[in-house]
Amino acid sequence: MPTPWEPLSRIARSHGLTPWGHVLNAAGLRGSRLRDDYTAAAGTAMRRFPLWYAPTRLFMPAAWQPYLLAVVAFGLHGDSLADAPVAERDPGPLYDWNDQVRRGLVTGRAGQPFLRAFLHTVAARGLPHADVHTLLAGQAQQITYTEYPTQEDYRQYIERINMPLTRLIHAAVLPDAPQPPAPAARAHAEAVQRTDDLADLAKDLRDGKLTLPLADLVRFGVTRTDLEAGRDTPGVRTLLAHACREARAALTAAEEAFARQGPEYQLLYRPGLVFQHQVMNTVERRGALLTRHPVSLPLRLCAGPLLDGLLRVLHGRLHLAVSTGTPGRPAA
Repeated sequence: MPTPWEPLSRIARSHGLTPWGHVLNAAGLRGSRLRDDYTAAAGTAMRRFPLWYAPTRLFMPAAWQPYLLAVVAFGLHGDSLADAPVAERDPGPLYDWNDQVRRGLVTGRAGQPFLRAFLHTVAARGLPHADVHTLLAGQAQQITYTEYPTQEDYRQYIERINMPLTRLIHAAVLPDAPQPPAPAARAHAEAVQRTDDLADLAKDLRDGKLTLPLADLVRFGVTRTDLEAGRDTPGVRTLLAHACREARAALTAAEEAFARQGPEYQLLYRPGLVFQHQVMNTVERRGALLTRHPVSLPLRLCAGPLLDGLLRVLHGRLHLAVSTGTPGRPAA
């Protein structure tokens, strides 16, 4: 029995009565070490992708969140190793990481808590090992890139990395639902990647990486030096406006593709698209400043589209709860 003067917050934590404790309970995760591993994964996702973490915690059903964040933390860690600044790139840590993951898939054991959470998710939710290996291979190839010659090269990057990660997220959250049609999944992956690359353009340029295809620079009479120097020229403004239109078009294509899918698909994929639209609002207002300052919180929100998107998300949650019960499936 707790003593009368024991802090209420400590009692709440010990019984999993915090908001995060409720999430772990909803996902059916028991045992202090397992819960600590998933907590570490959530912390990794929050630190490395705060723009994405917030809507996940706000809008995703509680039972989905630990598995989703475990996969995202896994993907982000490999991505950070592959996308290190060019002057600091060393393939050794990435290759060591890939070896750890491959051994973990066989043994189920790992040293890092967030990797243990991912391996537990793989086993508990039946994630396909083939997609894990495809993602690792894509990240190993990505460490050699500093630019993309054409749009096709850029799309191949999305195919190698974003698509297997998207499939892993879907399998973790909706293990009993078929993967979405490939065109819908591809549109979603492209929308997220294009938006994130524009938001991070300044940081990537400082790190020695250019995510706008070189063919587009040639088309608008812009050099890589123009972008790295943060020059505000008509060509740079036109190039960035073109890149923003492509990102918006990808977002629209993804929304239209998933509008034809069931409520569980809407609930998994739409919140991210709603949030990416808000990121794009800030990106578009920056103009040529995108080459000087990355986009971060707080965003400049557009109330109308945001409210419409949130209402659609809430409608999806209600529809899914009525038709199938509480969204998500606890782990066995």
